[in-house]
Amino acid sequence: MPANPLETILAPKSIAVLGASSHPTKMGTMQMLNIVASGFPGQVLPVHPTEKEIFGHKVYPTIADLPFAPDLALLVVPTKLVPQMIDDLGKLGTRHAVVVTAGFKETGPDGQDLEWQVVDIANKHGLRFVGPNCMGVVNAHLPLNTAVSPLCAPPGGLSLVSQSGTYVTQTNYYLGQRGVRISKGVSVGNEASIDLVDCLEYLGDDPQTTAIGLYIECIRRPKEFLAVASRISRDKPIVAQYVGGNEFGARSGSSHTGALAGPDFIYDGLFAQAGVIRVPTIEDVYRLGDALAHQPAMKGRRVAVLTNSGGPGSGMATTLQAEGMEMPSLSPETQAKLRQHMPPHAPVGNPVDLTFHVDMSTMTKTLPRILFEDPQIDGVLLHGIMDTGWAAMAHQVFSKFIDISRQELDQMMLADLSELTPMPWAHGKPLLTSSFFDRADHAVDSLLAAQIPVFDSPERAARTMALMHRAHQIATRPAAEAPPTPPVAARASELLAAPTLDEHQAKQVLAAYGLPVCREEFCADVDQAVAAARRLGWPVAVKGCLASVQHKTELGLVHLNLADADAVAQACRKIRQAAPAAGLLVAEMLPTGRELIAGVTRFPSFPPLVLCGLGGVLAEALRDTALRLAPLAAVDGLAMLESLRGRAILGDFRGMGAVDLAAVADLLVRLGQVALNHPEIAEMDLNPILFVDGQPRIVDALIVKAGRN
Repeated sequence: MPANPLETILAPKSIAVLGASSHPTKMGTMQMLNIVASGFPGQVLPVHPTEKEIFGHKVYPTIADLPFAPDLALLVVPTKLVPQMIDDLGKLGTRHAVVVTAGFKETGPDGQDLEWQVVDIANKHGLRFVGPNCMGVVNAHLPLNTAVSPLCAPPGGLSLVSQSGTYVTQTNYYLGQRGVRISKGVSVGNEASIDLVDCLEYLGDDPQTTAIGLYIECIRRPKEFLAVASRISRDKPIVAQYVGGNEFGARSGSSHTGALAGPDFIYDGLFAQAGVIRVPTIEDVYRLGDALAHQPAMKGRRVAVLTNSGGPGSGMATTLQAEGMEMPSLSPETQAKLRQHMPPHAPVGNPVDLTFHVDMSTMTKTLPRILFEDPQIDGVLLHGIMDTGWAAMAHQVFSKFIDISRQELDQMMLADLSELTPMPWAHGKPLLTSSFFDRADHAVDSLLAAQIPVFDSPERAARTMALMHRAHQIATRPAAEAPPTPPVAARASELLAAPTLDEHQAKQVLAAYGLPVCREEFCADVDQAVAAARRLGWPVAVKGCLASVQHKTELGLVHLNLADADAVAQACRKIRQAAPAAGLLVAEMLPTGRELIAGVTRFPSFPPLVLCGLGGVLAEALRDTALRLAPLAAVDGLAMLESLRGRAILGDFRGMGAVDLAAVADLLVRLGQVALNHPEIAEMDLNPILFVDGQPRIVDALIVKAGRN
């Protein structure tokens, strides 16, 4: 297997910079200066047609004048120069580049043609590149920083891949202020040569990356993304913000990087199947990613809350319950230990509320240790540690009445965190904190320096703890291996040769792949229908069967609960009056009470999309559905059912007995196989699916072929 090009791009021994000059405000110059200032240990070779020296570095007038082929070239030049420069680099022997220059696919058809030209030239030389229309790459450990802003935090374990350059370059100050430590960062731009999947493959194998954050406007290779992310998310958590799921976001992404976005429900399904945690904001990508990268795993749901105020404790408790976490009452033994160090009136049940307490030693030493040592606790939330930040405010008042310097007050308030900061790793349990002070406060700064996240609200800390547990569930989820797709069923191919299919034909296609359809017979006249009803057993349903009609109820073509021959005959006559060309479909009547829907749809570049949900005729109103990409494993089908808001109805609900979830999951797996074997199918709609002794039966089915409405 060839080496991932990012191995060289993120760890080159030499870099040619095309576009730097002696003007410090030019983008190429800023990027070159950041390369040098970051401490890059390799050679930096600027190329410029007229400059002789740039900030102490010898300049080469052309690519051909370079003394050797550099490992990496950084291009920050006019758009029209890029094709020739890529060709010249390829001829010299350079095989890796970062093309910062914009003006390609994102601008329209002419830009797309130019981008294809660059790709063709690069491919001719075996040259792989990041971009175009990107902001560079970062390796904080080397160090290497080709971005326009300096890194503001020590290297860490969170790696970022972004389809917006801002989020791996211009946010460096923000990340530094919040203690977020980066390992690698790649601004992928238009992804003409190296895309999101390439980056994931590299980061999955990178020992310096412990968590991955993504900013996504579209996924160009969803099938490969699913395979790679599914594997990586078992070892390293992946957090993503996706912004193309509605009209405004999709429009912005198209003009930004030429992205073809997809609806939210498709990406929700893809992320769930791949084990990617979707979050609503880029701040969540950074802050959750940081916690996952630098704290022990949250292996259970049980959280202890320690605060110095009732309000933050209540906010944390409310958020934890809303997120499905547990906040158990602490054991009598633990409460007894806590009481020895608490005011008499202070609650110790969980939350543990120290009440307003200026002396931080109890909050930073004894109480956290007792909570971490409790075997019934999986993680600790802590709010209220403060020292010099509070002293700065207090001094404004104290100094008017007391002869005390700011330095003296700081020393009085200074918190000793030396015992607290090692506790998470010593006990293998995460610690998240919140504070209303920033890094100007010594305690906050010390926590961040020790890689303990500090959030600006108690609720955000609690929600992050819940998402950390979700990441652990993903890492330990059952293996998902889809069964082999069966051979193409000859009967299904025969039926699908027709331009359109009626309901009975659609069910025959499904039955050819082992899907459980209800018992029914297709009849040409009334006599055949009555005879079929007798064979099936009373009561029966009679439906008009016509390929041109999708929704039969509205036209009076569906008659239910027919208990005798006269009722069947009368129903047949009514159907023929409404639709003279309709065939007569006689089917067994199945018990109602709960209904499922299932189906298949398609979206450009994606594999077939399998959906299921609750509702039957109410499906559109309930909008309680789940989606996965074919092929499905059985665990994917089960996860779809588990994700439904109304999943309780599938249990032993009101005496109906539990649904066989494994059988429904098998139905969904087989439905995906039908779609994979028959690309001529554009859509499938199975609605409703009813249940007999917990086993699913498909009562109605619609298959729409590609090119048909």
